[in-house]
Amino acid sequence: MPINLTNINQFIRRIAIQRTFLLILGLGFFSSVSGQAVFENVQNSVYEYLNRQAQNGYISLDDMIKPLTRNQISTYLSVLAQAQKNKTAALNEIEIKELNFYIKEYGVGVNDGYVNTAKEKWLGKDNRGRYRFFSKIDTSTISSNVKKEISQPFQFNLEPVLQGSVQASSEGKSLVYRTTGIQFWASLGKRFGLQMYYRDINENGTGIDFDKQFTPEQGVVPTANPKSRALNYADVRASMTYQWKNGMLAFGKEQYLGGYGLNGNIIYSTKAPSYPYLRLNQQILPWLKFEYTHAFLASRLVDTPNSYRTTNYGVFGGQRFKMIPKYMVSHALSFKLKKGLDLMVGESVIYTDKIQLGYWLPMMFYKAWDQYVSGTNLNAGANTQLFGQISSRNQIKHTHLYASMLVDEFRPSAIFNPKKSRNQLAFNIGGSITNIPYLPYVTLNLDYTRINPFVYQNLLPAQEYTNNGYVMGDWMGSNAERLVYEIKYTPIPRMKISARYEKIRKGAKGTAEQQYFQEPQPEFLFGLQQKQWNTSAKVVYEWIHNLYFYMHFQSNEIKKYGAIFSTKRYSNISAGFSMGW
Repeated sequence: MPINLTNINQFIRRIAIQRTFLLILGLGFFSSVSGQAVFENVQNSVYEYLNRQAQNGYISLDDMIKPLTRNQISTYLSVLAQAQKNKTAALNEIEIKELNFYIKEYGVGVNDGYVNTAKEKWLGKDNRGRYRFFSKIDTSTISSNVKKEISQPFQFNLEPVLQGSVQASSEGKSLVYRTTGIQFWASLGKRFGLQMYYRDINENGTGIDFDKQFTPEQGVVPTANPKSRALNYADVRASMTYQWKNGMLAFGKEQYLGGYGLNGNIIYSTKAPSYPYLRLNQQILPWLKFEYTHAFLASRLVDTPNSYRTTNYGVFGGQRFKMIPKYMVSHALSFKLKKGLDLMVGESVIYTDKIQLGYWLPMMFYKAWDQYVSGTNLNAGANTQLFGQISSRNQIKHTHLYASMLVDEFRPSAIFNPKKSRNQLAFNIGGSITNIPYLPYVTLNLDYTRINPFVYQNLLPAQEYTNNGYVMGDWMGSNAERLVYEIKYTPIPRMKISARYEKIRKGAKGTAEQQYFQEPQPEFLFGLQQKQWNTSAKVVYEWIHNLYFYMHFQSNEIKKYGAIFSTKRYSNISAGFSMGW
């Protein structure tokens, strides 16, 4: 069907006129918030709080890609505080207390109340009354003639990272988890920010999961050869950011998360270890935003032709191994169709061997660049994907509906031909409702994920959708599905109680020959490997800022199929704390 460009232009102009006002207020805030151009950990409780307020329609939250920066969070809190003051947001008593709690951490833009001082504080309160291990705020170098700059000081914060937990299972296995580390962040005026997190993690006991593959727990890179009852690894993240009125440039090693799935994300997840990347985003128009990322991945595969022997008399084989260079590039456009209704469409590529100029051009069509470089030779090409996400908040009162799709390979000409179709795609769909009558701080969630055979896989192992051996999308991998029911309740400020039921089915990975040549393609869940049912309950309490206490119980039933059928039922209980993470 021919494309009517006149209609498309009219549609774009209509959206521009209708949507311009929606972000004017937000953009105004972003130009004046306090200088905290540093990322906030995606596991911080503030994300769940903001998500719920957006679901109620009190703020317009842009969080399809996370992490957010601290000043973005500060902006949302400022909007929410103003809405509460104007009585356009009906926060309950618990939500108001939580709002004040988060404002102590992030502030509300120009109203932070800084004074001209260069004083250092150890184990004391900062200017907002937030206890900190060490902090320094220095406005003495800022011109007093520029009053709006007074709230943009040099800031430095340092905190220890401590974690500890114990776990016991009905199988008689135990696990002790210990973490020590340090984190700091600094903002240099209102535009520059830098941060660093370091955690040294030790697991001891008989219940260690050494490979951490079929689990939502983040993958690890051991610092030494694991022992039978001990595993040591590190988690290091660091970044530098530069912000301007409507955009940001960041370079660092951090988690990169996309979407809203419960217990997994099909596009970008926290499953793989964090990786270095360059990130650029720009608010092009009030209703249009652009996001670009170029990441440096670890292939874990030896580049044999470029490895070489050394003259060290055969120590450790007398060889120098070089790993195959691996990269990921992604770009996306986000459309604010109306308040609470957002759409994102994008493209990503996994490529190897050497840096390619075309992938450093943010506006390039990467599939076309891949064809330009490789021609029609599949063995010379890259692994490309298309993805899309849509989110509807408060279109139906107090409800969040969302869907995501990742297209790894697709044959449009044979979509309805079961013998020739190659629908290698994954999708996630879910919904949430909160503020239920007579249950003011209860949220109900329902989420379904399906990943077709061969998604995330590639003819060339180095170009699979992985980093350091772990999938960057949903932790289940290809040929799997998951259904999740969840209920969350907040009885007192900062205490989260949740109960979850989860059903998972997982099929075989298959072979490259099946992926590229078998017709018809293997059916969904072919080579069924296992089914499992998980029922869990969790209580988390954030006593003071970034100091959490938790208790978690989970009951599991796993049925494994194959040459030998087996059924296993067990449960485990764990309790612990986390400070600074």
